[in-house]
Amino acid sequence: MRVLMFGWEFPPYQAGGLATATVGLVKGLLRQGVGVTLVVPFPVTESPLSGLKLLGVEGAEAPLTVHRIPSTILPYGTETQYQEILAAAPRSGTRQVYGETLVAEVDRFASFAAEFARQEPHDVIDAHDWLTFPAAIAAREVSGRPFVAHIHATEYDRAGEHGNAEIIRRERDGLTAADRIISNSHVLKRVCVERFGAVARRVDVVHWGIDGTVSATHEPPPVIRDLAGRRRPVVLFLGRVTWQKGPDYFIEVASRVSRYVPDARFVVAGTGNLLPRLIQRAAELGLADKVHFTGGLQGRDVTRAYRMADVCVMPSVSEPFGLVALESLRHGTPCIVPRTAGVSEVITNAFKVDFWDVAAMTDQVVALLRHPALRHEMSENGSAEVSQPRFGLDEPASRTVESYRRALATRGGHH
Repeated sequence: MRVLMFGWEFPPYQAGGLATATVGLVKGLLRQGVGVTLVVPFPVTESPLSGLKLLGVEGAEAPLTVHRIPSTILPYGTETQYQEILAAAPRSGTRQVYGETLVAEVDRFASFAAEFARQEPHDVIDAHDWLTFPAAIAAREVSGRPFVAHIHATEYDRAGEHGNAEIIRRERDGLTAADRIISNSHVLKRVCVERFGAVARRVDVVHWGIDGTVSATHEPPPVIRDLAGRRRPVVLFLGRVTWQKGPDYFIEVASRVSRYVPDARFVVAGTGNLLPRLIQRAAELGLADKVHFTGGLQGRDVTRAYRMADVCVMPSVSEPFGLVALESLRHGTPCIVPRTAGVSEVITNAFKVDFWDVAAMTDQVVALLRHPALRHEMSENGSAEVSQPRFGLDEPASRTVESYRRALATRGGHH
C-alpha cells in the first residue's frame, strides 16, 4: 500500500504535538511496510526518516517560504494569534515568513496538491487537520483515490465557542468530504459527530502512541537548588501557552502549592499568546522568583525538563488526546491530567482531575511532593504502563492501515 500524505508540521518545523504525532505515525506505517510520501508546505533537503519520501514546496515560483522559527507555524493557533506572530516575525527581503493570512497559505498549499497527486503513485490520500484538508481534496480530484482525514483537534478545542468561523467551516468541509475520518480519541469523535455532522460509522478512533524507549543517559537529572545547595522540588507545565492548554490554572495551582511547599519551583516550558499575561500574573501572586519561564523547548531540552520535574501538570481546558502525558510517564515523571482528555481514555496510572478544580490539583501536587513513596510508586507504575506495546507506534499504525483499507473498500459510495 502506498500513501500520499499531506502534513503541515514536520521537524524541524513544529509548534506542538502535530509534528510529534505525524512523525510517530510515519515511523509506524513504514514499519508496517506501507510506502509513505509526505508532502509539507516548506522546502526540504533530505528525509530525516529512512524509507520516507519527503517532498516540500520548493523553487523560485513557490510562495511558501519558511524560516527556522518554530513559533511561526501555528496549526493550533487562531487567526488573531497568527497575525500577532506574523507582525513580529522577521522578513526576508520582500518575502514573508508565511502569507498574510494562514487561510491564504492553506489555499496556496492546496494549489500544489494536484501536481503531487499526478506525479506520486498512491492508493490512499491522508491529511492532518484543516490545514491540509483542501490539499487532500484537490489531490483526490486528480487521482480518484480515497481521502482519509486525520483529525487531531478542532477549532472548538483551540478557541472554545468563539473560534474562527472560517476555520470551523473548513473543518466541516474537510470532514464532510473525507471518505473516512481518523480521530485520536472518543471525546474528539463525539465533537466530529455532534458539532460537524460527521457520520459516526465513518470515524475510526486511533489513540496515539510514542516511541517506547527513552534514550539511555548517564547524566544525573538536572536539578534546581537553593542557596544551601539543597535540591528544590519542581512542578512542570509543558505545552503551548494558550487558552486550550490551561496555563492560567497552572499558575493558580503554583500559588496554592507554594503555601504548603514553600521551596517548590514551577517551570513553564512553552510559548504562546498567553505568555505575557502569565508572567504578569505570576508577579501579582508573588511568584516571580518561583516560576521559571523557559520558552519553547525541543529535543534533549524536553527530556531534561521531564527528568528535572517531580510532577507534570496538564490542566488543559480541551485536550483531544495529550501526548505530553505519555511522554511524562515514559520519563518516569508522575502526571496529572484532565478527566476529559483523550489520553484519560487509555492510561490508568495518572491522577485525573477536572481542569478547573484548582483545589484538587493542588492537593495532588502537594501529596506527590511531600510523599516520596507515593511519587516513586506513581513513577514506576506509569513508566511500566506506557512501555506496553499498545502505547508504542505499531498499534496505532496498524489501526490506521485498517482505516485505509476500509476507505478503499467503500470508495465510491460517499462522493
